[in-house]
Amino acid sequence: MASAAPPLSPAPVSQVETPWPNPARSWFAVAVLTLGYVVSFVDRTLLSLLIDPIKADLGLSDTEIALLQGLAFGLFYTVMGLPIGWIVDRISRKRVIGAGVTFWCLATAACGLSNSFWQLFIARMGVGAGEATLSPAAISMIGDNFPPEKRAFPISVYSMASSIGAGLALMVGGAVIGSVAASPEVTLPLIGAVAPWQATFIIVGLAGLVVVVLLTFVAEPQRREMPGETSASYGLLAHLRRHPAFHLRHLGGMALYCIVIYGVLSWMPAYFMRSFGWTATEVGLRYGFVVLLCGGFGLSGAGWLASRLAQRGVEAAAARVTGWSIWLVTPFMMAACLAPSAWIALAILVPGMVFFTASGGIAVAALCEAAPGSLRGRVAALYFFTLGIVGLTIGPVSVALITEHILGDTQQLGRAIAINVAVLCPIAGTLVLSAIAPFRRAAALTQTASPSGKGPLS
Repeated sequence: MASAAPPLSPAPVSQVETPWPNPARSWFAVAVLTLGYVVSFVDRTLLSLLIDPIKADLGLSDTEIALLQGLAFGLFYTVMGLPIGWIVDRISRKRVIGAGVTFWCLATAACGLSNSFWQLFIARMGVGAGEATLSPAAISMIGDNFPPEKRAFPISVYSMASSIGAGLALMVGGAVIGSVAASPEVTLPLIGAVAPWQATFIIVGLAGLVVVVLLTFVAEPQRREMPGETSASYGLLAHLRRHPAFHLRHLGGMALYCIVIYGVLSWMPAYFMRSFGWTATEVGLRYGFVVLLCGGFGLSGAGWLASRLAQRGVEAAAARVTGWSIWLVTPFMMAACLAPSAWIALAILVPGMVFFTASGGIAVAALCEAAPGSLRGRVAALYFFTLGIVGLTIGPVSVALITEHILGDTQQLGRAIAINVAVLCPIAGTLVLSAIAPFRRAAALTQTASPSGKGPLS
């Protein structure tokens, strides 16, 4: 049924005394949004699992594959986030997410219909642009579904999907590559005969549309902000100018840490294969299980801890847990990368991955707590834009530059990752912790009061 397009004007916001949504309804929304994030992570990583058959069929070089993985997806994913964040603060977030999920799932399927580099490049651009709609809108919706002192945990549960998606991708990666290489040509209804790697894109892309169906049962929450503060009179730039110390330190620290994150995600599997001779299947099953289990525990556990501390009156709980988790991951990650055997390295990564992923949800939660409700979509978009641009462009290449130009040996991936961690993590953790004092000032001015009368989540 067709409906009139909503105007691109600030959506009405509720007064602070408006009751919060039913917890069951709110948690259902978190579950659907989290599923969407899992689907997005699987769709974005499919290409990395199918590199060899794609190269063989399309005659691509490693450089062209790298452009498809990084530039085509990453640039459009990060750049599109800013205008989408502006839209999220003005129209139905549920509609924005529904349109985005549909777009990126169809773009994923279009990857399977590609027969050249440029066709695949354009399809990957579509995947990145579509996925850019999800997190800013999801963070904004979650922020309006839960009172401030309970907000960090559901945001961390949502962010846990990144570890679930990464873990699943690793665990099935080796098996997928093996089965694709050995499978005969696949015939699909209405499409006809396609290569196995093409069928994988098409099937996975279309399967993700189930998220759109589930979204129809999710309620759009009312927007909440301080009385008298609207996005018409209080824009993002004005908010950033009011609180420069907080945003520069918090975003700066997280951007540096994101270099470490993308460096580890890009090179840790190769570290196990080059240093210890594990196969892709062995790395996927063993390391992937650690990422899936421990990474998810780190994200959800950090959110739970931040919420508990905030409810007990601890100031700047989310920022504190974020900063200390970055400091604590440093010795574990360095020890894992310098371990004498693969199994010792994997054992060290069990606690290491808990701290490694802990900041994934609560770091953006702290930013959103320091912003009025009418700006949360744009604040979240700025966060993901900054981390995406810095992490995607510097993270993977930083490790490669250390191996090639500092160590002079591409087999020394472990030492290169350890150097990255040793240099960047202490600086990043210190910057985030130094943002606590200016966070208090920002939260005091922009925090929506809780109906229960409790103080803001910090």
